Amino acid sequence: MKLLNKVVVITGSGGGIGEACARRFAAEGAKVVVTDINSVGTKRVADSIGTVGLAGDITAEDTVRAVADLARSTYGEVDIWFSNAGYAGPPLAGDIADDRLWDLSWRLHVMSHVYAVRQMLPSMLQRGDGYLLQTASVVAMATHPDKAAYAVTKHAALAFSEWLALTYRPKGIKVSCFCPGAMRTPMLMADGIPADHPAVQNAATPEEVAERLVRGIEAEQFLIVDSTLGPDSLSTKGADYERWISDMAPLINS
Repeated sequence: MKLLNKVVVITGSGGGIGEACARRFAAEGAKVVVTDINSVGTKRVADSIGTVGLAGDITAEDTVRAVADLARSTYGEVDIWFSNAGYAGPPLAGDIADDRLWDLSWRLHVMSHVYAVRQMLPSMLQRGDGYLLQTASVVAMATHPDKAAYAVTKHAALAFSEWLALTYRPKGIKVSCFCPGAMRTPMLMADGIPADHPAVQNAATPEEVAERLVRGIEAEQFLIVDSTLGPDSLSTKGADYERWISDMAPLINS
C-alpha cells in the first residue's frame, strides 16, 4: 500500500519512533492523525506537520474511540491504524511481582491493539480494504532478560497480529507486525545504558525505522524486522526448543 492520500492514525506519535513515522508518512503524502499520552508532544508534532492530534491514554477504550472519531471527522475513514505506543520500563529483576506493571503492559501492548481493531474493522470489512499495523518487538520472538511483563505481553502482541492476519487478510485487510530490535529512542536510554555503549551506537535511529516501515507497508509484508535476530530465534525454537532454552539461560542469569 502506498501512503499517498491515505488516512493514518499513529499511536505514541508524540515522540520517538511514532513521531519519526508521523513526519515520514506525512512526507509521503499521508493524512496523519497524531495521538500520544504526552499532550505537549502531541500538539508539537501535529502542529509541525499541519494536522490534528488528540492527547490521551489509549489503554482506555474511550480514548481509542475518540481518536478514531477525530480521524473520521477530519479526513474520512481510516486507511491505516498503526498501534505503536509501548512502555518497557526500567530493568526490574522483580517485575514479576509488580501487578501494576503487568496490568499496564497488558493494556498497552495488547488491549490497545484490540480496541483499535474494534474501531477499524467494520468499515474496513465493508470496503474490503484497510491496514492494521502493530508494533511488537524482537522480544516477541525471543525474550528479555530483565523484563518479564514486557516480554510476555510483546509475545501476546505478535500472537494477536498473527490471528488478525490469518482471519482478515483473506477479506482484503492488510496486517503487519513490526518487530524491531534496539532503537535509539528515550525507551532505550531509560534502561540506563550509556550513550557510548555498543547497544546504543548500533541501534537504529527513529528516521531509519520510519523508512523501514514505509518500505514494509508498501510491500504489505506481515513481519517487518530490522535484523535476523528475531527470525533466527524463532527458527532455533522450532528446530530445538531445548537448545534455545539452554542458549538463552546464561543471558538471563548473567
